[in-house]
Amino acid sequence: MSKVAQIISDLQKIETGYGLMSLTWRPDPIPKDTAFESMKRVIDIALARKTKAFFNVGEFYGPNQVNLTLVKDFFEKYPELRQHVIVSCKGGMHGPTLTPRGKYEDVLANVDSSVKAMGGYIDVFEVARLDGSLLKEGDVYPRESFRALVEKVDEGKIGAISLSEVNESHIRAIAADWKKYLACVEVELSLFSPNILNDGVAKACSDLGLIIICYSPLSRGLLTGEITPSSTFKPGDFRGLLKRFQGDAIAKNQVCIDFLNSVIQERPADKRISLVQLALGWVKHWSTVEEFKGAKFIPIPSGSTVAKVNENFDEEKGKITDAEFTKINEFLKEFETVGDRYEFISK
Repeated sequence: MSKVAQIISDLQKIETGYGLMSLTWRPDPIPKDTAFESMKRVIDIALARKTKAFFNVGEFYGPNQVNLTLVKDFFEKYPELRQHVIVSCKGGMHGPTLTPRGKYEDVLANVDSSVKAMGGYIDVFEVARLDGSLLKEGDVYPRESFRALVEKVDEGKIGAISLSEVNESHIRAIAADWKKYLACVEVELSLFSPNILNDGVAKACSDLGLIIICYSPLSRGLLTGEITPSSTFKPGDFRGLLKRFQGDAIAKNQVCIDFLNSVIQERPADKRISLVQLALGWVKHWSTVEEFKGAKFIPIPSGSTVAKVNENFDEEKGKITDAEFTKINEFLKEFETVGDRYEFISK
């Protein structure tokens, strides 16, 4: 079995992955000891289930590659655990401006820099955004970015390639050229952002047998139920700039939260689950839908404490019934989220 095929096989066994962005890319980074406890708990849970853990990291998730050095420090403390984790890293961005840097030589240098910062081999690497400035007439995607990534796979610096923030045309075009190197596609999916289910992205992944890594499955905290119209955000928390998180929008989006809580209340008292578990269960349930039978949906919630990790990774409580799934989807047909994924408020 090729390395890429092995990574896909390992991912197929994973129900929930772990997003590490919120550990470092925030106004008040999580203390290292606390982060380590949460990271280790994720791996312990995976080991108990006889699967690998999945860590999703970013080269630009905080200054000076701090997200990667956190992972390096963790595996230096627990070297025996590295073999049990699939690490997927986003890069290919100019950190201070968050603009894509997809030139061949830039991607080569970025992969090398990320590997060094993390202390070695990275299982999966992705350019976080396709660099549209490199497109020539007739191009669907910047081919040189992927020539560089393939070179690093062949060198053994990385194991496979993921796509990130792509549309159906991108996925099909890139797969036509580089399919044997592709393992997964990372895109946003949540009850407030179900776009990929209807725009061809999930269908393309299913047709091509690609894993779907679902980021922001809790809509950046909105589906925790802890954010209210009166919530404020610290300077540096970009949610404070998004329309979805303003008082009026949250009040209107609360209709969805109230509905989801009513679904939970309809369960027998001894079968109740949290709003978070319902939201994650909805994402995972898409793996059972015939239309997308060739894909696997893996949500990657964060979890800055062991308690949150335990909640997010409780797979028994993270299951919803077919009837609940149908009822939620019927509701979503009529519900419209206020504030798009990256719709910023006007100044």
